[in-house]
Amino acid sequence: MLAKLKQKFKSPATDKDVARDMEREEALTQLGRYDTQFLIDDSRSMGGSRWQEARDALAGLAKIALKYDNDGIEIFFLNAVDSGRTVKASFSDEDVRQLFASVRQSPGTPTGRRLNDLLTAYINKLETAGAKSIKPLNLIVITDGEPSDDPASVIVEAARRLDEGKYPLAQVGIQFIQVGDDSWASKALKDLDNHLGTMNSVRDIVDTRPYTGQPLTAERLITMLLGGINRRVDKLENV
Repeated sequence: MLAKLKQKFKSPATDKDVARDMEREEALTQLGRYDTQFLIDDSRSMGGSRWQEARDALAGLAKIALKYDNDGIEIFFLNAVDSGRTVKASFSDEDVRQLFASVRQSPGTPTGRRLNDLLTAYINKLETAGAKSIKPLNLIVITDGEPSDDPASVIVEAARRLDEGKYPLAQVGIQFIQVGDDSWASKALKDLDNHLGTMNSVRDIVDTRPYTGQPLTAERLITMLLGGINRRVDKLENV
């Protein structure tokens, strides 16, 4: 799979290149052990090019995730709560376009509220059924702006419940992908990534990545998909 992603970037392979490809391929196989969910910002600030960037990012990421996750992936929106759905391997770029065309953007960026919906439902199920019967969660949030509510407290509470239950550190990972170049939004997301865990004495479950409309190379796709659940990728990759 990785070879297909990188075929248009052909160059003479070195031992280092081969080792890196093997490491990334091994990392990507982790997706089959996770439930992958996408949460899309459908606020009004996501109009124009940002909506297209979010659509393109989802199309590229979903295509790779579905190669490794036989259960399918789930797609949710911040405001259009009823537009969420589970999709399987047949989900195409055209399906992504139709899905985005069906969603009407709304005021507000209730990232905290929707994270609370998804994380609470997942951890409640985890606490009831036990970690061995529930796949870990890889939650990828595609957004352009600073939240209009308080996702930090929601994330801290989720991390605290995971700590109290002594669940594996990789049980839940949240990857924020920022479209657009709003500096205040960048700072807000980086604060979630860099300071939330240490300031509140809980596990770190957040990673952030920019998406500025540049081509979705193999490296970018892999890092965006794995940043929240694989700390080696988080530390070693530079996108």
